[in-house]
Amino acid sequence: GYPYVWGSERYHWGNGVLNKNFVNGEFDCSAFVQYVYYKTNNVLLEVTSRAQSTEGELVDKKDLKRGDLMFFTNASRKDKVGIEKVGHVGIYFGDNYILHTASDYAVLEPISATRWSYYLHSRRVV
Repeated sequence: GYPYVWGSERYHWGNGVLNKNFVNGEFDCSAFVQYVYYKTNNVLLEVTSRAQSTEGELVDKKDLKRGDLMFFTNASRKDKVGIEKVGHVGIYFGDNYILHTASDYAVLEPISATRWSYYLHSRRVV
């Protein structure tokens, strides 16, 4: 139920140094994922979805497990190359569900066919 805030302040700077400007409850997708992984597993993730898309081990779609990071493109980034193609990150929850900040709130929801059509890859960091 946390509201989506594009470009929100990160909890830390990717190295564990806390950001004094962080506002609890204001997240975009990469800030939300960074916060969840730090608070639940003490895992340090980078500050953007594109940088996060290079962390951990690559996971094949058929081997997804709860807690894996899932990366997606979007309509405005789909023609880009490399990590510039990444436009969204979420956490795989199992049984075709994703935990992420969508365009309005942080939600746990089924992964739609449209979202799957934008799927790029997944990474395991825990």
